[in-house]
Amino acid sequence: MKRAVIAIPFNYDESWIGGAYYIKNLVSSFNLLPDSVRPDVWMLSHGRDSYEFIKQGSGYSRLNWKRPAFLENIDGAISRRTRILTKLAPWFLKERMDFDVIFPYPVDAKLQQTVCWIPDFQDKRLPELFAPQELADRQQQHVDYFTKYRHIVFSSHAAKKDFEHFYPEASVSKYVVPFATFELDAGEKGESVRQKYALPERYFYCPNQFWIHKNHRLVIKAVGLLKQQGKEIVVAFSGKEHDHRAPDHTQKLKDEVRALGLERNIRFLGFIPREDQMAIFREAVCVVQPSMFEGWSTVIEDAKSMSQYVLASSIDPNVEQISQNVEFFDPTNALELAGLMHKYVEVNPDRKLVDYRDCQRQFAEAFMSVVRSVMTDRKGAR
Repeated sequence: MKRAVIAIPFNYDESWIGGAYYIKNLVSSFNLLPDSVRPDVWMLSHGRDSYEFIKQGSGYSRLNWKRPAFLENIDGAISRRTRILTKLAPWFLKERMDFDVIFPYPVDAKLQQTVCWIPDFQDKRLPELFAPQELADRQQQHVDYFTKYRHIVFSSHAAKKDFEHFYPEASVSKYVVPFATFELDAGEKGESVRQKYALPERYFYCPNQFWIHKNHRLVIKAVGLLKQQGKEIVVAFSGKEHDHRAPDHTQKLKDEVRALGLERNIRFLGFIPREDQMAIFREAVCVVQPSMFEGWSTVIEDAKSMSQYVLASSIDPNVEQISQNVEFFDPTNALELAGLMHKYVEVNPDRKLVDYRDCQRQFAEAFMSVVRSVMTDRKGAR
């Protein structure tokens, strides 16, 4: 089979950093494939800086860049999440190239080698967190995906199950491709990074962007309960402190921390360099992932990559994603989380070594299996 040529429309934007890391991790995974099957990848972006983010982060040698002028035949609603990755102003790809696969979003309805990625169905499960127009946009986008295109990727079986529940009429090829992360080893930076961010030797770490569904408030309540019991712990929060759906959300969290007298217990680190984040990850007592909804958690993958212990909400994707080095709690029950954290105030959890290289390789192989299926389907259609 010929070497695959993959187009990835992508524009770096910190307002959905998880999407940027997803693309970087996907391209990084191709390094683990045999040289003969490594695909040629073309980044389609407005500026070379987006390409450089992927190039420097992945080190992938078969990576190329093109700046299209326009995208043609864009119709239907486009969600905010899609705009972040593609910045869908009207482009037109003047120099038409015969890409075997276009992923993760469409550029032209005529290109049936498009593979659409749906990270999750938060809009269906937690509609109260969205404005009516964004709900309508996401609904239209999903319908467009399965009426205009032939292939959809999900990051978890839980997301695929949601799709089949909400859109039983959809007749498309569906694939589950759990992603893995690729990060530089933090090395011996732990102590210096703790000093940089004024963290004590023992702390818990919650590195989630400050969206409402990430459920930081539950962690604050749990820390408050422990303080009432005379147990002083420190939890570090890091991540972009903005949710477009609720611009005052982070400030409300900080106000609650002050009202409960937890300023010394809850540390807001802000959006920090990825290398620093990995060092803080490694040095933490354990990682807290309290989210009310996920498609597949980057935080959990990062924890798995360094055999870190996780206290995770018991939502279906989290349970699917991790089975070692983890304890689960009800994401509505602060007392239950407080009980788990209490166990590790002075004693470290028992961590099992994870062979994460296998997870990374499976990411590449699963995605290339999708590529082969699309290429075979396209050949048959011809």
